[in-house]
Amino acid sequence: MSMNLAIRSCAGISLAIVAAALGAQEIKPGLWEVSMTMQMAGMALPGVTVKHCLTAKDIAAGKQYNMSDKDSTCNISNLKTSGGSYSFDMACTSPQGKMTGSAKGTTTTTSYATEMKMRMTPDEGMGEMTQSLKGRLLGDCK
Repeated sequence: MSMNLAIRSCAGISLAIVAAALGAQEIKPGLWEVSMTMQMAGMALPGVTVKHCLTAKDIAAGKQYNMSDKDSTCNISNLKTSGGSYSFDMACTSPQGKMTGSAKGTTTTTSYATEMKMRMTPDEGMGEMTQSLKGRLLGDCK
């Protein structure tokens, strides 16, 4: 698996997993900014920031959870929530391989921050990956 393919797979899968874990704390509609940084194979990779608009109708339809790679299947286990904090374990399968890991973070209706540790199989020299996701509500959609 190429490094770029691994990054794209991890990004899409991770966003979907975090969104599912945040289900207990429903987010507000509006313009959201999501930033992701990742370290793997002993190096920091360039960060990615995206903005997307979620309307109340989108949230009611569950569209905030539709950020994953359509070819990936992920399962969350050991989900624990307390106040605005959460943690969970995950296992994902895609055509590129398998990924297992754990995550912990905090959330409000207008922001979230998550730290994830993951390992892909086959490893192909990537080792453990650490990913940070931060999302914040910027305001109304434009």
